[in-house]
Amino acid sequence: MSHEGVTLLLRGLLVLFLIVAGAIVRTFIGPSRRRGYIMLGGMLAGMSVGAVIGYLLPSSLKLNESALLAVLGVMVGWSTAWLFARRIPRTAN
Repeated sequence: MSHEGVTLLLRGLLVLFLIVAGAIVRTFIGPSRRRGYIMLGGMLAGMSVGAVIGYLLPSSLKLNESALLAVLGVMVGWSTAWLFARRIPRTAN
């Protein structure tokens, strides 16, 4: 398999992982809009920080590190936002 094939396969697995992780997080959030907004803010902040850190790394690694660090940032953002969102009742609007 060529380098491009491996890269495509890894990106596909990364997208699949994000879909499953998003579904799990959505289950934790429940029907509450306020919880959803907090988790959305955590996701966007984490993605932004991860992409910026990936942009600042030297390009000698020959990887798309900004995308990988953005995904890692999403996970960290969700984890941090969950600390705040869990204080809101699950059924609150």
